[in-house]
Amino acid sequence: MSASAFRCQVRLSLSDLDRGLDATRTLVMAQQSDEPDEHILLRFLAQVLFFDEQLRDAPGWIDVHEPDLRADDLTGQLQLWIECQAPPMKRLEKALARHKNARFVALFGDPDEAEVFRQAVIAEKLRHVEQLEIWALPTAFMAELERIGNRSMTWNATIADHTLYLECEGENLDCIPEKLAPATARHQNAA
Repeated sequence: MSASAFRCQVRLSLSDLDRGLDATRTLVMAQQSDEPDEHILLRFLAQVLFFDEQLRDAPGWIDVHEPDLRADDLTGQLQLWIECQAPPMKRLEKALARHKNARFVALFGDPDEAEVFRQAVIAEKLRHVEQLEIWALPTAFMAELERIGNRSMTWNATIADHTLYLECEGENLDCIPEKLAPATARHQNAA
């Protein structure tokens, strides 16, 4: 297995009607040789679902101290920290303590994995967990995207009424991203 990263690119046209924004940009990310396709696709999907002009790729897959994506404000203060799949709990705990005014997102391509992570966060009793949002995409949606995905894609994405409509390589997909209940002890029984 080669140790070099693969260049992946998505030409994105986004219309987020829920937030009133339109954007067009080319997203270029390095997929590490040991990084699963689902993980890189989640990184691209996070760019769509949580679009911010300042959102950029971060070395979370190879650096234990960094997220997968992050957005800093114009003063350099962290505003948004995104993890794709379950992050190391120590990394999350330190980041939550260090960046008390930032928004934290954990995005999963499997609702069951998201719930397992939510329960782990509850069990760890992390401080400042109210900053953390846990989101899941349907497994079938991710499977279809992996099937048609390649290293250079064009995506036309529309978000309306909390539904993601994605035209990718001539195929139309849609899903409703699910935001799980907060990972706090008092919400432990909520799903």
